[in-house]
Amino acid sequence: MYNSDYGMNEVPNFDTFLNGATGVVVFVVLLLALICIAVGVLLIVANCKIYKKAGEEWWKALIPIYSSWVETKFVGLGWWWFPILCGLCAFTGKGDTFNYVIGWGLLLTTFNYNYNLAKKFGKTNGFAVLNTILPIIGLPILAFGNAQYDKNAKVDENGIFSIKK
Repeated sequence: MYNSDYGMNEVPNFDTFLNGATGVVVFVVLLLALICIAVGVLLIVANCKIYKKAGEEWWKALIPIYSSWVETKFVGLGWWWFPILCGLCAFTGKGDTFNYVIGWGLLLTTFNYNYNLAKKFGKTNGFAVLNTILPIIGLPILAFGNAQYDKNAKVDENGIFSIKK
């Protein structure tokens, strides 16, 4: 068998091929890691700026569970939404069918937070959907845009689950 890249009786060196392929894989993995780090830093900085706009200390956005408690307060939800959120987060990944129920519950709870957050910043319901599905777009818009936090904005402590009388 004759291959134009190798001599008539020369067999391709698998180690050379593997080293070249490994180099490409390492490059792609490092590139993806850098993109993930950049996105993570962007979201952390955006969250810190949102907390600052809401009148909270920026560092409160960096403490995992405490930040959810602080956000529950400044978006205007009742205190009971905090244990609901924490409970749903704690049960993710516990089983197949159960996971779907928890996932949908977590999605609705996250939307509830984003609904009140959007109202507090003078944004629409569509923005709450955007912030729930694509926070990489929604959070920087709130943080770096001209939206101002209005602590007197009318929101219900049950968010989207309010019962109107």
